Amino acid sequence: MPETTKELVEEYIEKVWNRGDLTSLEELTTPDFIYHLGGQPPRDLSGMRQFITMTFGAFPDWRVAIDSIVGEGDLVAVRWSGKATHQGPFHGAPPTGRQITVSGINYYRLEDGKVAEEWEQTDSLGMLGQLGILPAT
Repeated sequence: MPETTKELVEEYIEKVWNRGDLTSLEELTTPDFIYHLGGQPPRDLSGMRQFITMTFGAFPDWRVAIDSIVGEGDLVAVRWSGKATHQGPFHGAPPTGRQITVSGINYYRLEDGKVAEEWEQTDSLGMLGQLGILPAT
C-alpha cells in the first residue's frame, strides 16, 4: 500500500493511465469515483472504464510522465506530459500512425486511501491538431 497521498496517485497513474489496468482502476478508486475532463459530462467508474478502453484502443502505447506532483491533505495535483501513437479510431477519426505529445494537469481528491475524484485539463486542441483532426495551432 502507498504510504502517502502522492504515492497513491503515482501508483494510480502508472497502473491506470500507463497500463490501462482496469482491475487497478477498481482497486484504487472509491465505488462512487467521478472523473471530470474539461467541459465534458462527469464519468463514473463505468464511464471511466469505457474511456480508458477507448484511449488504449486508439493509442495502445499511451504513456505519461509526471513532470511535477504536489500534495496537501487529501488533495494532489500533477503536471504531466504524454506520448503516444495514433493506431486506432479516435472520436470518429481513423488511425493516422502519427506520434503525438500531450500535456495536462490533473487534480485528485482522495478519500479513505483511494482516489475519489479526478479533474483533468489537457491540451486537447494541440492533440487534435497533431492528429490532423483540427488545423494545427
